[in-house]
Amino acid sequence: MMGTLVYILCALTSFGCGILLWRGYRKTNLRLLFWSAICFLILALSNALLFFDLIVFPDANLLTVRSVITLIALLVLLYGLVFESN
Repeated sequence: MMGTLVYILCALTSFGCGILLWRGYRKTNLRLLFWSAICFLILALSNALLFFDLIVFPDANLLTVRSVITLIALLVLLYGLVFESN
């Protein structure tokens, strides 16, 4: 029960951070906030998949899918840090 709550809270926290970063981007139009928001929204998807992998479908193995999605999120943030920083 506690693990389920932690997985859900992690996904919601990542989603909330992504939304707040997106709002900051809309106000200031700073490109780094855009890439950070995209990264956190993708990480929220990865956290949701973790919940589905471990709680909803315990017999399925979504480790590869989760790892690829997390890698994509980090590559998006890395792209933003390298090419959009002043």
